[in-house]
Amino acid sequence: MSTIKQLILLHQQGKGRKTIARTLGISKNTVKVYLEKLKSLTTIKDGKGYTIEELFRMEHPVLEAKFHPGNPAYKDDRYEDLKARLDYYFNELKERGVNKKLLWEEYRQGNPDSYSYSQFCFHLHQLQIARRPSAVLHHHPGEKLYIDFAGKPLSYRQVHW
Repeated sequence: MSTIKQLILLHQQGKGRKTIARTLGISKNTVKVYLEKLKSLTTIKDGKGYTIEELFRMEHPVLEAKFHPGNPAYKDDRYEDLKARLDYYFNELKERGVNKKLLWEEYRQGNPDSYSYSQFCFHLHQLQIARRPSAVLHHHPGEKLYIDFAGKPLSYRQVHW
């Protein structure tokens, strides 16, 4: 059973926030936020609202989306327009004499309802981060040898004693 469903069940049983937090291994503040969200989901506004039974019948991803709807900035039409152009801007930044301010001014000329400079830079930076993936290598000391070398090929000599 998902954590959210367990939280709802414990709340229905009359358990307190501290007890729920200890039982599920999450913080009291997280429990508080989830219970506030549960209250807003079960409150009927404009004919919309869910019963506890309806929430329990939902599949885990659907229920999770109700409690964590995501960032509204990525659902905006402006973002869809910018997203279509981000690859172009990313490649243009590699050219000499091109900077983010220049690209933003070009973007604003074509879009009267455009993002501010800071949001433009933020979305461009997110793309740059995604294009440079990194990995964390977990190993025990002395278990493996990793060599990351950029340059001329290494030479080595085998010494016989």
